[in-house]
Amino acid sequence: MTITNILLHLDRDARNREREKVAFNLARAFQSHVTGLFILPPPPAFGYADAYVADEIIRKHRAQAQADAKKLQGEFEHDAKAAAIPSEFRLEEGQDFRIIAFQSRYADLIVVGQSDPDDATDYRAYNLPEEIVMIAGRPMLSVPYAGTFDSIGKRVMVAWNASRESARALSDAMPLLKKAEHVDIYCVNPPDTKQHIPGADIATHLARHGVAVEAHHTIAKDVDAGNALLSAAYDLSSDLIVMGAYGHTRLRELALGGVTRYLLRHMTVPVLFSH
Repeated sequence: MTITNILLHLDRDARNREREKVAFNLARAFQSHVTGLFILPPPPAFGYADAYVADEIIRKHRAQAQADAKKLQGEFEHDAKAAAIPSEFRLEEGQDFRIIAFQSRYADLIVVGQSDPDDATDYRAYNLPEEIVMIAGRPMLSVPYAGTFDSIGKRVMVAWNASRESARALSDAMPLLKKAEHVDIYCVNPPDTKQHIPGADIATHLARHGVAVEAHHTIAKDVDAGNALLSAAYDLSSDLIVMGAYGHTRLRELALGGVTRYLLRHMTVPVLFSH
């Protein structure tokens, strides 16, 4: 079990190089191939009254998108060559999250950027990572829109609640866990039974894989679980969080809130999500 193929979503925002750095560092650690994927954005939509100007605007829009693609391809290929990372650039056109999800079927890991809710120019404001993780069928590493991450995976925190989703995330992250210098299992609001030690069983499972861990738990009475996880990651100096995505339905999380949606919006370190 290893990470052989990484799919990196290339974008036109200012954080593109930071995500590229994260992907290349992982590729170097696992001797992986990186596919850089840029998706030409769809043309702007026009109403009937604007139809007479649409053709010219669409031509300009497409020309700008193709120029952006050429620039990003040049940067990506230059950086990959300088880093001695085997790579490939792909150009697609269509709906972002569906194309990324389809292309991810040929990868072991997807690297994308967190959407910036304060950036009015961010056309991914609908939260691209949230859409991808629901349909990709591959683990997704989301890189925060703020901060620098020179290395990830040295100190990993696994958010554990014994759900199907958290078990999947832990299995997907096993290559990273085996390389980590330190791994913490963190349980929020575990079952209150005297016979059950929170995190003990999964710590034993990881130990059998050669991963030494420390188990922690907390009762988040005054703070929601998502905030509790981020606070724990800070206290434990974690540089990566591993967690299952959408243990509840997405509609429920949209209506009532949930850990996945909270971390997608407020992450302070890269998060590996699996669904």
